[in-house]
Order: sequence, then structure tokens, then C-alpha cells
Amino acid sequence: MLILALTTDKLQVTTSAAVTTDVHASFVDVIVGTSSTPGKQNTAITTATTTDIVAVPGGSTQRVVKHINIRNKHATSPQDVTVIYDANGTDYELHKATLLAGEVLEYQEGIGWFVVQTVRKESYYRRVTSDYVNATTSFSDVTGLTCPVTSGKQYVFTAHLFHFANATTSGPRFAINGPAMTGLRLGAIIMESGGVAAAVMNGNVGDVTALDTAVAATTDSTTTMVMSIMSGWFNPSASGTFAVRACSEVAVAAGITIKAGSFLRVFECDN
Repeated sequence: MLILALTTDKLQVTTSAAVTTDVHASFVDVIVGTSSTPGKQNTAITTATTTDIVAVPGGSTQRVVKHINIRNKHATSPQDVTVIYDANGTDYELHKATLLAGEVLEYQEGIGWFVVQTVRKESYYRRVTSDYVNATTSFSDVTGLTCPVTSGKQYVFTAHLFHFANATTSGPRFAINGPAMTGLRLGAIIMESGGVAAAVMNGNVGDVTALDTAVAATTDSTTTMVMSIMSGWFNPSASGTFAVRACSEVAVAAGITIKAGSFLRVFECDN
């Protein structure tokens, strides 16, 4: 419950940017022992400023705030909003939130403050929970490194793969798979051998543009664990499942092992 008990009490909101923000407040004015009167206050904000959103009550009146609705109605820009209880010029911050375009900060008596979100951009984090092994020359999904994607959206991704090979003469193959693509770009830095100070790497600047196509294909590898990084962009023309894929250059027992703890991040990046 929010009560403005004195004629010097009011509620304000501070906005961080010149972003169109609408505020609605509903309240009840109570004259103790006599009557109660419902009321409301609507405020349109267009600048970075501090604005009164619930005015001071009248004499001998307590103003009980029931509901506050603060909406960032800008099409693209975020807005930081800070709700302030102003007690005769002394300010007390009640709540602060960053509202993305279209989002709402609400206060409801008996519940408190909460943000009503718009649909956020897709973002996925995945990891390998058990070692993945592929002893063949055919690509397969790295277990755990898959996620759903939506037709027409733009995505970027990065995968960190901790891996080793069965033999130094059998290199790893990494690729991606998914639904049909309008476009994609894929690159990788694949470590073949050595330590951090003196490593041998095989790099590709990112000119792979087809699914299930090896990036930075290697002919040599290491039997001790190293880390390689694969990264890229893709734009699916159908909804489906995105996957990091791997195989061995040579079909040998336990050709390539990708260790548990390898991980993937995929996120929507429409500007």
C-alpha cells in the first residue's frame, strides 16, 4: 500500500531519456471517518526529467494509491524509470527499472512492482553435458549444442569446443546444420597442437556459406585436449533446429572427442 498522508507528499518518476512515456495512476482519497473518493492522474512524458505522477492530497485527506502504470511507448528506444516518494522535498527511491520499447512498469496494491515485458529477442545458451564422440567421417549433431530457430530472423552464434583426436594424423571437422537458409557465414579457429604459448592453429576467415560443410578442415590434430572456436551468422528461411556438427577426418576408433563443458551461444541480432 502506498499512502500520501500529508499535503506535502507526492509521487514522482524520473526518466533517463527523451523517450515518450505514459503514466496512469489510480488512487482513493480518504477523509478519515467521513468519506472516500476515487481519483486518477494521467501524465505524458517526453523528456529526461523528474515529473509528478501523483499529486499531493488535499487538507485532512489521505491519498491511497491503488495502481500505477508506466509505459515506454517508444518504438525502439529503452527508458530508465525511477519512482520516487517525495516527502516535502526529501526524495526516497521506491523502484527503478529499465523499460525496453513497449514495456510497462506496474504497481498494484497488494502485489507490488513488476515489469510487463514485450517479446524479447531469442537467446540460447547450451553446453555439452557428456563427452561427444564421432569415429566416422559423417557429420552428426554435437549432443547438447542444438536450439530452435525461427524463420526470417537474423542470428549470430559462437561455440567453444574442447576436443582431442584419436591420432595426430586425424583432424577434426566442424560445421553447422539447420533448416533451409537464406544466408549464412561461418568461420573458425581450430587448434591442432601445442600449448597456449606455442600453438599450431588452422584458421578460416569465414567463407563457408553452406550447411554441413567443414570449416577450417584440418589434416593433423592432437591427442591432448585443446580448444577451438567457431563463430558465424545465419538467417533461416524456415523454422527448425540449429546444430553444431562434428566428425573425424579419418574413420578410426574414437576419432574425435568433444568434452563435456563445451558450449554454444546463439542469439537474435536484428538491428
